[in-house]
Amino acid sequence: MSAQSSSDASSQAAQWLDPLGRAIDEMMWAWSPVDGWIVYTNPAFERFWGVSAKGLPHGHDALIDRMHPEDRERMRRARDQLPEAGYSDEFRTAVAATADRPARTARIREQAFVANGPAGQPYVVHVARDVSWQFDTSAQLREEASRRTDAERSLNDATQRMQALIASANDAVITIDEKSSIVDWNEAAERMFGFRRDEALGKRLTDMIIPVAFRKHHDEGIARFLRDGTAPIFNRRVETLALRRSGEEFHAELSIWPVKTGEGYTFSSFIRDISRRKANEKALAESEAKYRKVVENVNEGILVTAGGRILYANPRALQLTGMDDETAKSKPFIEFIHPDDRERVLGNHTRRLKGEPVENHYQFRVIHANGDTRWLEISAVLFEWQNTPATLNFLTDVTERRQAEQDMRTALARERELSELKSRFVAVASHEFRTPLAAILSSIELLDDYGPRLPEGERKEIVGLIKNAVARMNKMVEQVLVTSRLESGRFRFEPQARNIPQLLVQVAAEMDQSHEQASRITMQCEGADQPRMVDAKLVSHILVNLLGNALKYSPPDTPVTCVASADGDRLRFSITDRGIGIPPADLPRLFESFHRGTNVGNIQGTGIGLHIVKECVELHRGSIDVRSEPGEGTTFEVRLHAPPAS
Repeated sequence: MSAQSSSDASSQAAQWLDPLGRAIDEMMWAWSPVDGWIVYTNPAFERFWGVSAKGLPHGHDALIDRMHPEDRERMRRARDQLPEAGYSDEFRTAVAATADRPARTARIREQAFVANGPAGQPYVVHVARDVSWQFDTSAQLREEASRRTDAERSLNDATQRMQALIASANDAVITIDEKSSIVDWNEAAERMFGFRRDEALGKRLTDMIIPVAFRKHHDEGIARFLRDGTAPIFNRRVETLALRRSGEEFHAELSIWPVKTGEGYTFSSFIRDISRRKANEKALAESEAKYRKVVENVNEGILVTAGGRILYANPRALQLTGMDDETAKSKPFIEFIHPDDRERVLGNHTRRLKGEPVENHYQFRVIHANGDTRWLEISAVLFEWQNTPATLNFLTDVTERRQAEQDMRTALARERELSELKSRFVAVASHEFRTPLAAILSSIELLDDYGPRLPEGERKEIVGLIKNAVARMNKMVEQVLVTSRLESGRFRFEPQARNIPQLLVQVAAEMDQSHEQASRITMQCEGADQPRMVDAKLVSHILVNLLGNALKYSPPDTPVTCVASADGDRLRFSITDRGIGIPPADLPRLFESFHRGTNVGNIQGTGIGLHIVKECVELHRGSIDVRSEPGEGTTFEVRLHAPPAS
């Protein structure tokens, strides 16, 4: 054999033995009986002896000089006369001191046998184990004897294990030559493909287990490797389809590696049947697709959050917030929460991740992409998402429900308010109607008893009293009706172009007809001569009520002024009197129905007028303010939205 052929054979043998040598704890080395060269030493051997194959003499002399002098001749004869079945023997060797233990004499149990390499060459394989022990007491002797028995058994087991690994493997192991002819076929291959070893050896691999669609690619791949050394699928795991004897195709995983021999290349492969795994993966994918379809079509929003970010959001969750998937995953989820609710949501999320008790159902607000605020109800559980602690959140839009609840609370509050108004109205009406009714009744009794005998002037005076009492009652009824229409929403804001000075003249005329002291009123118009868009009916209610109160709550010899002015789209009325004023304690409730100041004494009134004024001002998109000092007078400032008429 040439030096090059010998080197190739040694390299091939090393590749063949290395996976086995690295897999066992025993020392292993091999040499060729043809030329005596050491072809392989495993890591366990090199750690114990401190030398690799290159540093050892020829095979039958390897380690002889390191043995105890009394054991050398016996071990040399055993190696020189190696029987076909191999041998098992024991020898002693000196082990130098280390940092962890003193120098000692070790006993090595060695087993040797002949095995054929991948190209058919014979090799002597040695497997050895350190079985040293010390004899301190009789008890230790029995213990160490037991250990020695166990060590021998382990050595034998390891040897059998190695031989079994050489002969078979869990996966199919197939070797072919450059022409795709099968040169090795193990038991697992027989079970997997249905061909016996004797049926497979010498046959072309492409004709037996490779589906027709892949045969051309297989032949081209080997030809390319032999031509230029490139092999995209060598030395890595590849998934493909394989063919059984029955004609059934199945999914297989294989890894292929080339081995250089003296005659060229052989190609070995481990093949694993992954058809069951593929079926499970398909079933899992189908199951995931089914559940994904459910998740993506439910009416609840579903979020997966971890580390302060959104990892998954179903379409409904994105719809609730108006986000797209990329936006949802690009920002901390707390940014989508309403600022007033962030502390609560983040606190619950943090405590849930820590496993602490936390409220599981609660409501919070989110800011929709269009700027709207929506109320969501959340239910969350802790789970693991891609090996990370996360929370699974279920979201329900409760905006309409909350609005309905709010409307119901508002309606109930309004109902209570109306009930209170009715109660106050009954109390006021019973008092305010009693006086004019008493006046009417007494006047009628006078006319009934003394009518013909009364002078004409007195009769006219009594009739006047009756008319005034009826007018007073009519005014109270009218105010109640106006209030009712305002409360029921039957008043509408209907602006029209009106001349403000003319409107003031109409209000003055109405005051002259309804109030005997109307002459005290001074009307002024400052810069409001241009026609403006106003609702004359609402303005009339505002001015008549405020001027009437000013006359009623001020001395008869004091003036009342009404000044109209304009500024841009605003129309302002300022009504001032020098009357009794309003106590500060009454100001917060000044515009409530049937509320009257605590200082009005016996001055007649229902407490409805200012409430009507407030409602009319708000209908006109305006505001009203009041300044008052008890005993000094009062000024009402009314500002209405009244743009100039175009």
